[in-house]
Amino acid sequence: MCNNSPLIGLLQAALNNPIESSRLLQQPKKLQEIMNDIPARQWLFEQAYQTDDLNQAKRAKDLIINMMRSSRSIWYGGGVLPDVYSEALSRTWIWFMEHFGEYNPVLASFVTWFNRRLRGMILDVIQERAKEQRRRLNLSADEEDNESIYPPAPEPDRWHETIQEWLELVGNNSHLLSNCRMQSHPHVNCQILLIEMLKVLVDSGEFSWDDLAQKYGVEPLALKRFCKTRCFPLFRKLLPE
Repeated sequence: MCNNSPLIGLLQAALNNPIESSRLLQQPKKLQEIMNDIPARQWLFEQAYQTDDLNQAKRAKDLIINMMRSSRSIWYGGGVLPDVYSEALSRTWIWFMEHFGEYNPVLASFVTWFNRRLRGMILDVIQERAKEQRRRLNLSADEEDNESIYPPAPEPDRWHETIQEWLELVGNNSHLLSNCRMQSHPHVNCQILLIEMLKVLVDSGEFSWDDLAQKYGVEPLALKRFCKTRCFPLFRKLLPE
């Protein structure tokens, strides 16, 4: 590929000089022009996947992401609720970084490819929330507050010993617990939640659903329901009769 293109020259300068990179990122129209130019984005994509200079490859990936964010071309959501858009945008960035190797610079610009996925992700979030809302409305008060769902409390005189045994039990059953994940938050699984709760209990004797939800970036009600319907039943199965 010919590297004499003025746009590719700008990209080369930006990759090799932080000042040039900062200057380029302050020009949204120029960024849009670069991303709409097939040879330019193809060259940049190739830089991000070279294996002879890993530092250069990382700089190229970072530049692509910064160019997208600074180009003012990422779809802003229109009339989508802000919390829905924020959730979908966060998920789309995770998807983008995990699947970047599947991108074809000849078929679409980085942002076009990203925006297509973002719109689909917004629909996913809306459908998940609607499903969760229907579930919440159909969940009876008795089922919601049924204390039998919770694991049994340790005996007071063996509180610390029992919780330490449970921590070991949870740690030894990763194959069962870590694969049970929250649908809308795949980074949250039963193993990490149970370990977190047990560690808090062994120190203070109580834990807060709000604090736990805030730590993992999920809604408290959704987290509580996930633990009660998925994690606690799995944990109870591990306990000796």
